[in-house]
Amino acid sequence: MSDRTLMLTLTVATSLVGCSPEEASPMPEPQAVISQAGGFHVQWQPSVAPLPLNESFDATLWLKTSADGTPIEGARLSIDCRMPAHRHGMLQEVEVTDEGQGRYRVLGLLCHMVGHWVLHVDLTRGAVTERAQFDLIVE
Repeated sequence: MSDRTLMLTLTVATSLVGCSPEEASPMPEPQAVISQAGGFHVQWQPSVAPLPLNESFDATLWLKTSADGTPIEGARLSIDCRMPAHRHGMLQEVEVTDEGQGRYRVLGLLCHMVGHWVLHVDLTRGAVTERAQFDLIVE
């Protein structure tokens, strides 16, 4: 191999170091809403941005009371994503893990179609279920 060929090969090789087909997206900022009846605040932060099409992703939720901001621990939560225009939801169930101090990990969210989705966070305390909603766009 000639010196010129070696130099060209090394130049090309070093210019590709650190390149990847997909650059990692920064963690999206949490979004916050108040439940429809006003009893609790919830923040949600997906593990990826933008939300992937037809690929499972995870999210973190933080729940606190509206009255005094106390973290809600040991909550009975039901999580679903619905597509209002098509009147259906996800094709799989999620797993929710209580991580303590009002923090919950949601595993296995899946939006299998492009469009507007609504994330439902239903919190049941005693005999009362209250819902918070987040609008999501999947492209």
